[in-house]
Amino acid sequence: MPASSVFAATGTGWVIDASITMPWFFPDEATPFTEALLDTLGKHELWAPTLWVLECTNVLQSAQRRRRIDATRRAEIAGELSELPVRLDSQIPDFVGLDRLAFTHGLSAYDAAYLELALRRSLVLVSLDGQLIAAARALGHPVFEKLEQQG
Repeated sequence: MPASSVFAATGTGWVIDASITMPWFFPDEATPFTEALLDTLGKHELWAPTLWVLECTNVLQSAQRRRRIDATRRAEIAGELSELPVRLDSQIPDFVGLDRLAFTHGLSAYDAAYLELALRRSLVLVSLDGQLIAAARALGHPVFEKLEQQG
């Protein structure tokens, strides 16, 4: 089944995390799955909690400190990230619900924020993070993590 058909089977709205986004800018982290997702930009409504901006920025800062990229490339990627068609959800999850979700599934509060958004907006979760994927599956929530998955 072609990647475009698989992606169509997952619905139109997706919550993406930094594990999906950052391989678009670091070729050594790219996979056929992340590249196929990049090719579908604009065809699906992408969502992320505002935390996504902080996580992606942290990856860029860390990459420069470790000399994977220089300051010029860091700034270029930041600009490219700001142009991605990602809708940032401004609703802050409540403390009790987020704490319960994180604790119950062994997630960081950060990862729980992605799952909470996917649950609240009934969006497919798209991630490469194993714990986050397992938590969504445990709740019976749709997850898209690789090309072999067919809805």
